[in-house]
Amino acid sequence: MEYSGEWIQGKSKFYNKEQLYNIYKGLPGIPSRGHDNYRKAVIEYWKKNFGLVDYSVKEKSESESVKPFLFIIDEINRGELSKIFGELFFCIDPGYRGKNGMIKTQYQNLIEKGDEFYDGFFVPENVYIIGTMNDIDRSVDTMDFAFRRRFAFREIKASENLEMLSTLGEITEEAETRLKKLNDEISKITELSLPSSYHIGGAYFLKLKDFEGADNERFQKLWDYHLEGLLKEYLRGTENAEENFEKLEKAYFLNKNEEESKDFS
Repeated sequence: MEYSGEWIQGKSKFYNKEQLYNIYKGLPGIPSRGHDNYRKAVIEYWKKNFGLVDYSVKEKSESESVKPFLFIIDEINRGELSKIFGELFFCIDPGYRGKNGMIKTQYQNLIEKGDEFYDGFFVPENVYIIGTMNDIDRSVDTMDFAFRRRFAFREIKASENLEMLSTLGEITEEAETRLKKLNDEISKITELSLPSSYHIGGAYFLKLKDFEGADNERFQKLWDYHLEGLLKEYLRGTENAEENFEKLEKAYFLNKNEEESKDFS
């Protein structure tokens, strides 16, 4: 029985097809140590006596070379971007894509001979990087202009991403109505003067799936556990905070809930 992939002491073979193919491609075997010398001897014997040609990477077809690949980084602004990207900061610039923008990284000495990036690293022109971010998060730094220059930005408003609520089933329509009315009321409060990025997104309403009970009970729990505290934080330190909070509460409950608002603190 042959083994490939991870080396298993006492079970994997030193000269199986996978090991010899690595040497043929110019890569080290597993484990390397002195075994690679014997493997190389086998390859040379095949070349001399059986006409084995040198290994070469076949040219990709035109369709393969232009096939797009996506690299998605969720909440890209939550890390220190300069440290995360390092030298790649230059490679992702549209003007330095491909082999023309090849650079030597601090890890260059770890690249084995025969590797595609042995002479330097580059980001192929058909690789696209998509980063998502919530630009109102207070716990993260803003993205500097040099980094912004390397990306195109598109805002996705809460009202443009309501299709996610379809997974809520029978309460989808009511969830959409409450979300829209609440966000409309947020926009009306002049003391806040908040952009649309402060609107409540559909992801909050997906939490309804975590609650049990009648529909009105589930919406009440969403308000108590997730929305109430967030909206109070929006209003903290503003004029007419309590009055405006009541407006937001009534908008969310579709003016059906006439109970007194909880003490604002």
